[in-house]
This record gives sequence, C-alpha cells and structure tokens, in this order.
Amino acid sequence: MSKLKEYKEISIEEIKEVDEFRTFIPENNMYDKIKEDIAKNGIKVPLIVNQNYELINGYTRLKIAKELGIKKVPVAVYETTDRADEYDLLVSTNLTQRQLSKAQALALIEKAVEEKTKILKKNQNSENNPKEAKVERVPVQLSESQNKKIQSLTDLRNAVKEELKKYNVKVDDRALDYYIRIKENAPWLTDYILKGKLGIYPAYSIYTKLQEMGLLDAVAKLPPYERNTLLTDGRKIILDERKDLLEEIVNHRMAVSQAINKLKTEEKLQRSKKKPRAKEEEENENEDEGEEGETIDREDNESDEEYDLVGEWKKANEEEKEEEAKQQLTPQLNGNAQVVTQSQKEFLQELDRLGSYARIPIQIVNTFNEKGFFEIPDRSIIARVGVRLYVINEDALRDLEQGKSERWKELVNLLSKADLIVPDENGIYTVMWRLLCKCQ
Repeated sequence: MSKLKEYKEISIEEIKEVDEFRTFIPENNMYDKIKEDIAKNGIKVPLIVNQNYELINGYTRLKIAKELGIKKVPVAVYETTDRADEYDLLVSTNLTQRQLSKAQALALIEKAVEEKTKILKKNQNSENNPKEAKVERVPVQLSESQNKKIQSLTDLRNAVKEELKKYNVKVDDRALDYYIRIKENAPWLTDYILKGKLGIYPAYSIYTKLQEMGLLDAVAKLPPYERNTLLTDGRKIILDERKDLLEEIVNHRMAVSQAINKLKTEEKLQRSKKKPRAKEEEENENEDEGEEGETIDREDNESDEEYDLVGEWKKANEEEKEEEAKQQLTPQLNGNAQVVTQSQKEFLQELDRLGSYARIPIQIVNTFNEKGFFEIPDRSIIARVGVRLYVINEDALRDLEQGKSERWKELVNLLSKADLIVPDENGIYTVMWRLLCKCQ
C-alpha cells in the first residue's frame, strides 16, 4: 500500500511521465479555467509522484506548467510497491480532487481493476514460466479482502463492487450490471461514460438499440467527430430506432448534423398535421427558445427540406433585372466553386469572389434574364449550404477525397459549414455525395 513520504518542490525536468497514467484519465474539461488560475496564483495542488519521480496524477497541471514556463512545481512523493499500488493511488486522488459523477467514478474504478488484472496475469505467467525472469513485485491486491485472478465477468463484477465499497462510491447493482455488459460488448462506449458525456443508463439504451439494429460495430467505426455528434447531440436518432438515417450515416451518405435536422423537420411536419397552424407557430417559438441551451452547435438553417431553386431564381430575376442588365462583366469563366444566391447581384458577386478570377459572361446574364436559365459547365455538383445553393467543381471534390486540399481551402471552409465533407486524421475527406446533386 502506498505511503506519503514528503512534500517538496522539484524541477519539472526531474518528473518522468508514464504513458499508461497519462492516457488513463481524460484531459480535464476545465483546462482553460485551471490554466488561468495557475497563471494567476501558481500551482496550489501538488502533483503526485512515486519515489522515482514518476508522475502518477497531475498531467494537466504539468502540461500547463510547461506552457506557462514554470520551472519548479510542488509534488507529493509517495512510496509505492508496484504499478497496481500506483493505480490505487491514481484512483483515490482523482476521486478526491475531481468532481466526478457516480458513473464516472465507476468507469474509473473498473478501468483500474482491468489494468491491475493485466498486471496480475503477467506476474502469474512469469511465475509459472521458469525461463522468464520473475517480476520482483508483490502480488496485486484488487482490494484488502480480495487477491485472486479475475476469470469471468462475474469475477470482474465482484472485484469492481469491492473496489466501489473501498472508495465509498455507491452505485446500484443494476447500473453496475449494465456497465459490465457495455464493457463486454461495446468497450468504446465506456470512454463516453468516463468523460462524463453519457450516463450509464443512456449509454446502455444506446448500446441495446444499436445492437438490435445490427449497427453497433458500424457506429464504432465512424470518424470520431461524427460518432461524438451522434452519441451526444444526435442520440435521439438512435433511441427512436431510425435505422434508415443511421444506415445513411454509417455509409457516409449523410452527415450526422443533416440527419438531426431531417429528424427535426419530420417531427415538425407531423405536429403540423395534428395541430392548428397558429398554435404550432407558438410552440415552435417556445421550442426555439428552449433549444438555445442545448449543446447542438449547428446552423439552424441546415436541413434536408426541398429547396425551391426555380422559385428563388425567378424571384431574383424579378428583383434585380434592371440592375443586372447594366452590369459589364469580363467574359471569362473557370471551373472553381460558384454560388447561386437569393439575388442575381449576390449571385454574381459571390461567384466572382469564390471563383478567384471568374467572371460571368454577359451572354450568360442575358440568357438568364431572357430565357430563365443558363448552361453550367460539365462535372458540376450542386450543393446546399444554409439557404444558398452552390455549384461545385467535381474535380475539386475528387481532390479532397485524395487528400489534395491545399488548392481548395475556401471550398473546404464552405463545405465544412454544412458537414458535406468530413476529414480524417490524415487530412483525407469523406464527401457526403448523397447530399449533393450531380449534373450529368
């Protein structure tokens, strides 16, 4: 069992970071506030290190100290016997120093039990294999009353329950059973519990719904940003068992934000069929006020509703006909991103801006005014971003799929607003082709 040896101040150069401890706890979600406080008042809570100055707890404070140029930090030095002992110390200090929910505490304790079990198995295998050097560490203690190898989920459950009791964390048996089941079949979901993004019961509901629809593995393989949005802002898609929308998402034919807006639109249409229009408008106003406090950070005007392209162009034609007839434009047109807005003036200005050196030939303007249409280049893609329609160069989209985005920075910024493209960690974009209209 670990024992406090002393408090002292040491150089940050003496502190040794341990990968398994650094990644064990998610970064504190109050990072900026902590940094501001440390910049003003210094580090008041000592970092936790062992006798070899290996850092057990305090990675956020160490990172901030380095960023602020702090050379020495206060530490609490503990005498520890082995890694398992240090995991116990890591858990106990996090439970006392951080404001964790019961679900987060359970996830933290279970994760520590899992790591200590790995150490126990490794030690036992070494003892049973005379060819391997024995590890000079005492046997792992999962708790004071338990010292046995975990071989089944029942043993895991009992071990976690003992640890919960040791740390005086009260979690009901059903919540514990649900968590163990999630851990067994969807371990990636437990990270959301540990980070405080999901409670145990919501996580279990998501797990069971996805399993029933046969989409558990598919959702696990989504790009991190898309999966995070789905499990937080878009969890109603899962809980309502909208398999149609989920299949569009996992097949990269629809962004999560688009699916969320589609679901909202459908719900509003359903309500409009049942209630008088005036009453529904009043409810929609109330709903909009309530949504201001939600964490969904999306443009309100992004949806999958039908867009009256012909109607908007006709309206623009009537409003700007006289003014546009006077404009003199250079007769050059290239294949860069082009835009169709709600007025001809905006249309031409936006096309000019996004197309760099692009100009709309006067012949096209005249044709548009006289006949109500004009021809667009081959390999053009129409996309909606907010209330505007854009004509996109298909070759540019193909470049993004191959990671060639340097040339198309403005296009990337434009399409990212509506989640029409989703990047991976290597800068290669997934294009949501299902949301685009290809001109052939």
